[in-house]
Amino acid sequence: MSAEKQGITTGGRAHRFVGLAENLEHHAGPPSGAEPPNVRGEDRGYGLVFFQREEYHLTTVISSGLRFQPIGADPAQELACTVYREQAEAARYLVDLTSQLLVGLNTHLVPDQIVPNEQPLLAGTEFHAVLASGHPLFPPEFTRFTDTEGTEQLQVFTLLPVTLGELNFVLDSGVAALRRQWARFEVDVFDLGRPSVA
Repeated sequence: MSAEKQGITTGGRAHRFVGLAENLEHHAGPPSGAEPPNVRGEDRGYGLVFFQREEYHLTTVISSGLRFQPIGADPAQELACTVYREQAEAARYLVDLTSQLLVGLNTHLVPDQIVPNEQPLLAGTEFHAVLASGHPLFPPEFTRFTDTEGTEQLQVFTLLPVTLGELNFVLDSGVAALRRQWARFEVDVFDLGRPSVA
């Protein structure tokens, strides 16, 4: 079901998101694939769309439909994760897992929220959390989508993977301190093979 048709069946709220697909494509690149809400049988309440920025060798996976779920977000939310193209499956997993969590708990993210996990989120890595962030590369218009009247209708939170050491650092020193560490060590947050800075 398209986002527009889904909006018609959810009280006609889709008109608030006219131009969203074009906006996402403008920043994240042309779509290269999609995963429907019922990919595993039961409708999970959102799909996933893959976008490519060839000049940066980046894939961005963005949820589609989370904005229609009763998760209490105002403005509505979708989730994104940008990684190098060969790591796209990991980005798909992180967006899917976090979206499942929000739908299952009927909750939403806030800026700079850390979502921790006891075990590594990705096999063979030290990533134990994701950070809900603005996008490190795309402009603010990607993160904050407004309607034709300039009213903010949607936030697209980018999920930045955080290692266990960095998670503990955040618990001690805060997210702003972690961002300073990333900047100090020129961390490539799109590389899931990167080392921890804490």
